[in-house]
Amino acid sequence: MLERVLNFINFGPAGATDAANTVEQAQAVPASGGGLSGMLFFLIIIILMWVLLFLPQRRQEKKHKEMLSALKKGDKIVTSSGIIGKIISITNERIRISTADKTEIDITKNAIAGVLSKSDKPEATPEETETETETETEDDK
Repeated sequence: MLERVLNFINFGPAGATDAANTVEQAQAVPASGGGLSGMLFFLIIIILMWVLLFLPQRRQEKKHKEMLSALKKGDKIVTSSGIIGKIISITNERIRISTADKTEIDITKNAIAGVLSKSDKPEATPEETETETETETEDDK
C-alpha cells in the first residue's frame, strides 16, 4: 500500500498503475542460478591452486628422497647451511662427513641439500666398513 502511495506522489495518478505493475513484474522475475556457477568458479580455483602449488612440491620431495637414498661413502655433498664435505659413514638418519683434515661432523640426512660429485668407488660392504673403522682408530692412537 505504501508503494502505491509513493508511486502516486512520484508519477501522478496516470503513472501510478504503470509504476506499480513495473515493480510487481521486477519482483516476479526469478534470479538466475548464480549459486551453482559461483560454486563451480571456486571449485576451479581450488583445483588450479592444488595443481600449481602442491604437485611441484611433491615432485621436489620425491627427487630429494631419491637423492638421499642413493648417497654412499665417498660422495661430496653440500648441506643446507652451506657446509661442503665428503661422506665418511652413513647410518640410518645420520651421516658423518669430513670437511677438512681430521675434522668430522655428524649431520642428519635431511640437512643435505645436494650432491656435488659422486664417488667412483662402489659402495662398501658392512664388513669393509668395520675393518676401515678399526684401522682408523688404530691410526689415531
